[in-house]
Amino acid sequence: IDTFESDTGISDDEVSLTSKYKTAVVLNRKAYIGNLQQDGKVYSDKMVKSVTGLFDTFPFTTSDVDVAISDGDEIIKLEGYADRILQFKRNVMYLINVSQDIEFLEDKFVYKGVTHPAATCRTDYGIAWVNKYGCYLYDGKQVLNLLERKGLRLIGEEDWDDFVTYDSIIGYSPQSRDIVVIDSCKFNKNRYIYNLI
Repeated sequence: IDTFESDTGISDDEVSLTSKYKTAVVLNRKAYIGNLQQDGKVYSDKMVKSVTGLFDTFPFTTSDVDVAISDGDEIIKLEGYADRILQFKRNVMYLINVSQDIEFLEDKFVYKGVTHPAATCRTDYGIAWVNKYGCYLYDGKQVLNLLERKGLRLIGEEDWDDFVTYDSIIGYSPQSRDIVVIDSCKFNKNRYIYNLI
């Protein structure tokens, strides 16, 4: 006998299937959302996943991705690359492996968080982001600090501290393969350009 649950994978006792959210990413035919509101309650550090192939259906009781919760920090941005979700919070970036049926925390990068969603971007080579400690690139294998090369710092710490702000943003030009870091999304006065080639 076919039931609603056997057809959809959703229990008929499910409380809610919808959520409001601030950030999302789609990987492996599932949508992952973070910093959300379900049934009128806000869960700023919670991430949930949709039913496979149903990108707008988030079962309240069975869709949690519990890899990094209750750390006192809210999810700012989710990015996806190479079967991994980069979950950015203000002070930390969690690398979550989603290549299997069960998601698991692969690594935790302290001081690699971001202050707002425009501080991350997708490139041909991976995910890039900027914060007050540096400019980074996740290439599918490791996190690289683009301000350092062979142990040498390309931009001095004082120069970077004077440049970067709470509102610093990052973008990518696919034609020239340049990462562009702008000091502020409000004033847009100064910028650094890093060519990935």
